[in-house]
Amino acid sequence: MNIKQLLCILVLSSLFLSVPVAAEVEPFTIKHYFRHDYGTVSSALGDIDGDGEYDVVISTDTGELKAYTLSGKTLISKEFDLPARNLSVIRKGSERFIVFYNDKGFVYLLDSNGNIKWHLFFPNTKPINSVTTSDLDGDRVPEIIVGFKDATFSVYTLSGTQWKKEHDFYRFYTMKLYTAEFAAIHYSSWDNYPLDVKVDLSWIFPDVIASGERDPNIYLYDPTGKKVWQIENVYPIEHIYSGDITNDKEMEVITASYKYLQAFGLKGKLWQNILDSYIYSFGVGDIDRDGKKEVAAGTVDGSVYLFDSTGYKLWNEPISVGKDVRYVAIDDFTGDGIPEIFVAAGKWSSMKQEIDQGSFYIFSATGEKLSETKVNGPIKTISIVDIDSDGYKDVIVCSNFVFVFKNNFLTIFAGRHYSEGEKLLQRAQFDDSIKEFSKSKELYTKMGDAEAVKRCEKNIKTAVEYKALNAEALELFAKGNAELGNGDYKKAMESFTQAKRIFEKVGNKAMLATTDAMINETSSKLQPVAPQQVPVNITLIIIPLLALVAVVGGVVGFLFIRKRRKREMI
Repeated sequence: MNIKQLLCILVLSSLFLSVPVAAEVEPFTIKHYFRHDYGTVSSALGDIDGDGEYDVVISTDTGELKAYTLSGKTLISKEFDLPARNLSVIRKGSERFIVFYNDKGFVYLLDSNGNIKWHLFFPNTKPINSVTTSDLDGDRVPEIIVGFKDATFSVYTLSGTQWKKEHDFYRFYTMKLYTAEFAAIHYSSWDNYPLDVKVDLSWIFPDVIASGERDPNIYLYDPTGKKVWQIENVYPIEHIYSGDITNDKEMEVITASYKYLQAFGLKGKLWQNILDSYIYSFGVGDIDRDGKKEVAAGTVDGSVYLFDSTGYKLWNEPISVGKDVRYVAIDDFTGDGIPEIFVAAGKWSSMKQEIDQGSFYIFSATGEKLSETKVNGPIKTISIVDIDSDGYKDVIVCSNFVFVFKNNFLTIFAGRHYSEGEKLLQRAQFDDSIKEFSKSKELYTKMGDAEAVKRCEKNIKTAVEYKALNAEALELFAKGNAELGNGDYKKAMESFTQAKRIFEKVGNKAMLATTDAMINETSSKLQPVAPQQVPVNITLIIIPLLALVAVVGGVVGFLFIRKRRKREMI
């Protein structure tokens, strides 16, 4: 190797080393964000303007109600005396409405332009605890349920008239289970509806778990208003879930009160776990796909726990995120049909009444941290929704900013499949390579990335071509082996040489090394045999040499003696 060749290699090596490796995109990145200059008290998502895309409604700590598109365009700006609480966006046909209450005892219904349709007033003797909506009678028009701190409630239609008087109902906390909409989703027909709640009016009135701030005890009422059981509870409920978690076709309810995570059924308490500190939120979902639901709960000291449907602890030790956990959910963020655990946490700010320095995390069912995303600000409310209909759940964080975080797992997995396809192609694993590129193409198609789809198609075409060439080379290799066995070394060499050229092209290194070995073996059989030489007798060589030496010595001696005699005569 001369000096010029060495310099060329060094230059090419330095250029190669200077090319940066493309970093994988972060699981969540900010798609939109905007500042609205107010602290958030409550927020809700919904299509306010009817354009088919989500908007966000926010109540501020100064009493203003704001509605924005997710790109930050203002849709509604209204001022009220006090902050709106329990915001929700509902619809009746093409009409959209906003519902909320405030601490002065007012419940409001606004139209999609922010105009007040009606408001109801409740005296201080009847303080409001919550406002929610549900289609109680199955007519596809939601009713508005106003819950009070004494665990009673009243129901109103969208026109503002009282649908049923308070004493006609049982006590209230949640109305999401065993309504007509629940039956339509979970049961194929009325005949399949659970017998234990199939009584008069049960398709309208659900069994209800009730609890309030002034009366934190937990009650169960059947659809006729009869109290089934009552359990003493010291602390007000922070979070509640109702649903069939044990897959027994019956309602269960999960509640969080102080450190207590409890489950109840139609016969009373099912289980109770006492965690290390205060619980503000938990999530429920079927993580292991067995039909039963798991419960993930977070505490203010930064611990996250996972329990099965019977309350059994699934992790030996809780996961620590080192921050105050205020929001937990179970949902599918990676698009594989298997839910993950979402946790939002931060440092609690007493002044702002929200968690600051916020972050949110995604954990697998085994507790593996799949992602950590810094919000770079406070977190007041969290919404999880697929904003762009790509099948992957996005995250919206509200405080004095609105951050719209785009879920990039689709991009990540598309890139990973593509990268794996390239590696397999280089290893000459053509079938597996085609599968990876095809999966990558499917994901890039979903993303609408036409250029990436073309790259996948090109690589699939190459892999198919190389697969056919590799099969041809294998046939040539087999042919060469057969010819070698028959002693036709020249034809064997030709077959092996052709196979080698193809293996080099398609990158089949294993077969290339094997073919080189066969070429060397065949080459050794093709080399001509050198003629045999007669062994040389060393004696026959030495005797003539000694004779020659003797003759030469004699001649030299004779000449020397003769010359000496001549000198003496003179």
